Amino acid sequence: MTTREFEILARSLRPRLLKVARQIVGSLDDAEDVAQETMLKLWSLRDNLGEYRSVEALAVLIAKRMAINTLRSNHSANRAELTEAVGSEPSAEDVIINRQTIEYVDSVLASLPDTQQTLIRLRHIEGYDNASIAQLLGTSEGAVRTALSRARRRVAEVFNVNPMR
Repeated sequence: MTTREFEILARSLRPRLLKVARQIVGSLDDAEDVAQETMLKLWSLRDNLGEYRSVEALAVLIAKRMAINTLRSNHSANRAELTEAVGSEPSAEDVIINRQTIEYVDSVLASLPDTQQTLIRLRHIEGYDNASIAQLLGTSEGAVRTALSRARRRVAEVFNVNPMR
């Protein structure tokens, strides 16, 4: 793929990638970063893009995953700020338990479909209310409530099958 062909492709994909990323991360700045990182990834794959049936589907998948990673890193940064604000250092045992708990919860969330992961993260990690999530996703509050209920049910199933010890 030539540079010119890639530029044309990038211009056509960018609005869709921004929309997808913004629905997940909420912030326009973070969505811009996700779209840019997605374009960089596509650029690195440019010689192999002809092997894909739908470059747009590939780009959207990359953007969704990068947006979820952005949510994760923002959450980690928020957690670090909270620890600094409290001013007390946790014990080594607390650090290990917290790390194991976070890893387990992340693995449970990773087992969910992308949409359910996004909803759980927006609601319970980022703290958005259902109305805000509905607005971000361009859907109704009822649809968000239903989807969140299904996601929570799935998380409960995973926890009941694999209880953390």
